[in-house]
Amino acid sequence: MSKLDRLFRAAASAPNESLSEEAPFGFDTRVVANWRAGSRNGNGSREFARYFKRIAMAAVVVAACASAGAFWQLQQNDDLDEASGGAYAMADSAIEANTLQ
Repeated sequence: MSKLDRLFRAAASAPNESLSEEAPFGFDTRVVANWRAGSRNGNGSREFARYFKRIAMAAVVVAACASAGAFWQLQQNDDLDEASGGAYAMADSAIEANTLQ
């Protein structure tokens, strides 16, 4: 007989005294009191505002970097029709050449 079978048989024969169908005394009152205290303090809205602020700041940084890159590229290109006018154009033509093969 395996140890697991012995364990299952012992668990099945144990009395179920600890199982009750109702919550412990005062549990529902504590849950409602904690919920009300949290909504009064506005903790959820503060955390959401902090999270939104971080996302907005990251978006501003990304937009600033993209704008600086675009401005730098426009300054590098003297002639926009020339295929190798700048570093981005050379990389773009190299990517196109490799994807067409």
